[in-house]
Amino acid sequence: MKNEKHFAAYLLIALVIFGIRDLNAQNETAEPELKNELSTNLLDLVIAGTLNFNYERQLKNNQSLWFSANLFDTYGYYDAGYIEENNAFSFQGAYIIYFSSKKDHAGFFFYPLLIYRFGDIRVEDGLNFFDGEDFEDFNYTYDVDGFGLGFGLGYKWMFSNRVTLTLNGQIARNLGDFDEDYLSTVEPRFGVIFGYRF
Repeated sequence: MKNEKHFAAYLLIALVIFGIRDLNAQNETAEPELKNELSTNLLDLVIAGTLNFNYERQLKNNQSLWFSANLFDTYGYYDAGYIEENNAFSFQGAYIIYFSSKKDHAGFFFYPLLIYRFGDIRVEDGLNFFDGEDFEDFNYTYDVDGFGLGFGLGYKWMFSNRVTLTLNGQIARNLGDFDEDYLSTVEPRFGVIFGYRF
């Protein structure tokens, strides 16, 4: 009886040791859990000269929080080819919902968004007017301060479990007090976004 108790104790100790060793081995070989992603919208940079930085934090149930900062921002792509000076800056926040049941934070997605933008943009309108005997270039400065609410759709591909490529489009309605005679209250925006997950 005493030997049986010793045997049962040794067996229990051996099982615990092997269980811990096996758990450690699984942790060492398992892929690390990737919860963060940094990215930039290259389409904005090429079309409008906007320097864009994005951060996405993955949550459970294939959802995530997304934050964006944009230097030299434009109102959509309005007057992108005629901008002379731009000191506009914007922040954007979104709640992303991925619809794929097989892909981890990838595939087709939808997001509601909130934008806050401030600053002004000076453009050369390309029009001339007659002032006495001289023709002068017409420059116009408009301010883009205000909030916007909207939504977007997109699709994200994953490569090598780290690199991402996203194509998206979004539309927002501006709620700020800005020059409605010059700017539309509805702002479209598109993205070709490259990212890195870590």
